[in-house]
Amino acid sequence: MKNFETFKQSYQIKLNPQQEQAMVRTRGQSLLLAVPGSGKTTVIICRIAYLLRVEHIDPGAILTLTFSRMGARDLKARYSKMFGESQAETLHFSTIHSFALGVIRYYERSYRRRAHTVLANTTPVIRELYRQLFQEHPGEIELAEICQRIGFCKNMMLTEAEIKLLPSLEVDFLQIYEAYENHKLKEQLMDFDDILKYAWGLLKKYPEMLAFFQNKYPYIHLDEAQDTSKIQFKIIELLTGETGNLFMVGDEDQSIYGFRGAFPESLLTFKETWPQGEVLLMETNYRSTRQIVDKANAFIKLNHERYQKEMVVPDSNAFTGVPIAREWVESSEAQYQLIIAAIRREGKEIAVLYRNNESAIPLVDLLDEAGIAYHIKEHNPQFFGHFLIKDIRLFHQFADNPGDLDLFTQVYYKMDAAISRDTIKQLGQQMKSGENAFDALIRISGERAWQVKRLKDLKAGFKKLKTAPPQKGIGMILDDLGYRSYLNFRISSGQSEENIEQKLAVLKILGGRVPSFSAFFDKLEMLAEKLQEPQTKKAKIPRVTLSTLHSSKGLEFEKVFIIDATEGQIPNVANAAEDAKAYAEEVRLFYVGATRAKQELIFLCVKHRDKDIKPSPFISYLIDGLPRKKTQVEKPGLRHRESFGRQQGKWQDYHASVASSATVDLQAYQQGRVVIHQRFGAGTILTRNGDIACIFFETAGEKKMNLAVCVDNGVIK
Repeated sequence: MKNFETFKQSYQIKLNPQQEQAMVRTRGQSLLLAVPGSGKTTVIICRIAYLLRVEHIDPGAILTLTFSRMGARDLKARYSKMFGESQAETLHFSTIHSFALGVIRYYERSYRRRAHTVLANTTPVIRELYRQLFQEHPGEIELAEICQRIGFCKNMMLTEAEIKLLPSLEVDFLQIYEAYENHKLKEQLMDFDDILKYAWGLLKKYPEMLAFFQNKYPYIHLDEAQDTSKIQFKIIELLTGETGNLFMVGDEDQSIYGFRGAFPESLLTFKETWPQGEVLLMETNYRSTRQIVDKANAFIKLNHERYQKEMVVPDSNAFTGVPIAREWVESSEAQYQLIIAAIRREGKEIAVLYRNNESAIPLVDLLDEAGIAYHIKEHNPQFFGHFLIKDIRLFHQFADNPGDLDLFTQVYYKMDAAISRDTIKQLGQQMKSGENAFDALIRISGERAWQVKRLKDLKAGFKKLKTAPPQKGIGMILDDLGYRSYLNFRISSGQSEENIEQKLAVLKILGGRVPSFSAFFDKLEMLAEKLQEPQTKKAKIPRVTLSTLHSSKGLEFEKVFIIDATEGQIPNVANAAEDAKAYAEEVRLFYVGATRAKQELIFLCVKHRDKDIKPSPFISYLIDGLPRKKTQVEKPGLRHRESFGRQQGKWQDYHASVASSATVDLQAYQQGRVVIHQRFGAGTILTRNGDIACIFFETAGEKKMNLAVCVDNGVIK
């Protein structure tokens, strides 16, 4: 113990009793549950130094695994700063993927066999397979969603039966997943997540190989354990065995990467895996004021599947801080202006947090105009390639060129005008040079009076769109020109209603800042370029940090604004409805965002004219306390609006309504069957894939429809 005291004095180590207990427990398996701001990184590096300096363990015997390469670099840098660079160079800080690849390379050397080649970029392969399978090119966002789901399936070790139970996408995910796996097998490739499965399989198959790594690394540290996936945890479990020395550090209350396969159950079942192991706690938050800590500590109890722990502030901290604020603003634009004013007025380190990347775009626009330096944490620029922007551009281009048949063929089926492919063929043959496409369509429409009226209305609408300011013009495209019906169809086929609403809101905000569509499109291009610039090139010291709630984990700021926290976004309806695990993760995500603030936490709430859009109920739960109920807290905000911006009158869209029952009997609706649609009349089912059918109508041509929705609402019989 004298040596231990000398060690602490030499490096001026000052730890509280819980931290010190975690540092000195070096034998067996330990799970350290560390609340936000409790100094977990300090404990990890002090524990490593304790093993070296006090217990005289060989540096090569210690393996420290992290969730990301940045995490590994940060740990090494922190260790170097505190205990010296030369000693840090002898230690092994690694991601689990990097370690798994090392296992595979050891296998190749030891058994003189060649493993599959690592596929560095999966996106081009998925894009080409998508094109071959579905005869169309996928959007970048759709591609990203498919790639993310493939990674999720591998990290969660899902079976084919389990994959079939996942929420549907716009295309058959299992079909493209199997095609992707077959392609890799044929080409002898493995992707980033296959590395984990490959390494796990090798360690299970070759006991002598497992023994080698167990003997090489008798001391294992695992940082951010709550972010570990199921397959990653299985590798850790093998390496540790029943008697190995494992130090897991994490917090199940901060597990927010379920969409990537994070498996907090590995923490909750720790004692089942290692009955002789011990669960340790670090409950003192050194980051935030008592106001924030007390409220956040009460809020997280909305979750029930968690360890019992109480986040507190140090006894020496008598400062309670200012109350958490909920400020109302008149519009989304007003919330951005309020933030700009706060940045100009104050010298504090400020962060603006939000659920979706696009929330930052209008703010970046204003920051650039104001000359305020900013930093964006891991921004995803896919917004600018979304089909919404492409379609709005096409609609306006056609408004400028109503005689352009090529443009018309790209938008006609998005106008809710029942224009068939055969009609488009006739149009190509009969349309005169320079003639307005709608005039030609009216001429060949014959006796269909209802369609002639619709075509005249569309012609007039496109004429108005040509000179309309962009904010008003976007509304016209949605409501007057029928585009909302097309969006409803995309939603019924798997697109997220909330994400589409969010993107439209951002586009309307930006459209309100410029007088014309040409200036609007120029602004979008400028912002796309700005947001693609590497953050390292920004010379100025940032005065504000912009981050999604997910990317903010591990960060801290004096003052935090949380924006766009609305019902439907937090908790996310699509993720949390009827899913207890997804709902619990929504609670944790909100908790992570709230605990980034050191001194001030402010929620900006917009007084939306649409009464359906309300602030997240989590804001009230955090500030006012959880609702008092004898039984489980009701999950708020999980209702789903009947349809996206339901239209009135004749052009009301029925195809995106939510079926009231998941058990609609579709057995009679097979290929070749004649059905009756209340608007299009008789039609023949050409193809059917699950609930989605392609139906040919004499009056309207081919239409893709969600049969379950249409049958349930009486639209099709």
